[in-house]
Amino acid sequence: MTPGLVSNPLSQQNKQGMDRLEAVAGDFPGLHHERLGNIQDLPAALDRLAEAGVNLLILNGGDGTVQAAMTEVLERRPWGETPPVFALLQGGMTNMTAIDVGLRGRPAKALARLRDRLADDTLDPVLRRRRILRLEGALDAAPQRGMFFGAAAIYQAIQLCRTKVHPLNIEADWAAGLTLARLLAGWVFGGKSRNEIHGETIATAIDGAPADTRHELLAIATTLDRLVLGSQPFWNQNGKPLRYTAICHPPQSLLRHSLKVLYGGNERRLPEACYRSCGAEALELTLEGPFTLDGQFHEPDPQRPLRLSAPDHLDFVRL
Repeated sequence: MTPGLVSNPLSQQNKQGMDRLEAVAGDFPGLHHERLGNIQDLPAALDRLAEAGVNLLILNGGDGTVQAAMTEVLERRPWGETPPVFALLQGGMTNMTAIDVGLRGRPAKALARLRDRLADDTLDPVLRRRRILRLEGALDAAPQRGMFFGAAAIYQAIQLCRTKVHPLNIEADWAAGLTLARLLAGWVFGGKSRNEIHGETIATAIDGAPADTRHELLAIATTLDRLVLGSQPFWNQNGKPLRYTAICHPPQSLLRHSLKVLYGGNERRLPEACYRSCGAEALELTLEGPFTLDGQFHEPDPQRPLRLSAPDHLDFVRL
């Protein structure tokens, strides 16, 4: 394969490890390396890689870098109808996508492992195919691609994590876990967490059915297999590409049900009036407040609902 690397030096892990990664990149045969000054440089960098015949796109950044690249590849189509294989390095503060479908370990070591794999063997056994979310209806934004959508408490928890936990320099996955634990404790024992995290009225229409309006603590939609700390907070999927889960506000016995919400099989004994999860081909959501797509914050367009679908797939190196 013809490899191309896009590095975002402003991503959190890259602020301290670019020298080591540059050394590996310099010893990677045939590697085209694009270094971004800022995320606005990404479209031109991808155009150059497509023109160079790159068909293995290595992304060295966080979830925001990956989300922006997927949007460019699938919306603007610089590679036409045959997108490159993606290989994701964990170069950001938040790397939920890379943790699920990317290369394990620090960026420099992961890149060296990929280099050695390409020299010795084919990538076919380590490729994973995943559907990619398409989101329409964000205010003043073109359609976006990604793999994780979150609203209400998810948006609020990400803000809390960035301001209170990330400054402690804790690994991203553990930082998200600590934030979640703090929120659960707040609901059980009271305290200011109940004021920091609050619900939102959300109208949800699943696969064209009439919208159901509820006050939700949180709502998520994803095509990832696992989220932070290996959790799988989705069930009743019926083989459909979108995984949708919502928890009512106020949540019923949240601590008692928390492990069953986060981990388990496709059928879970949870109070259906509060804990709802299903698979879908498409979702329409009418929100009151902002939301996140792969850690990037957006406002909904008040004139129309958000629409989430998963019409396309990409192949990822899982190594």
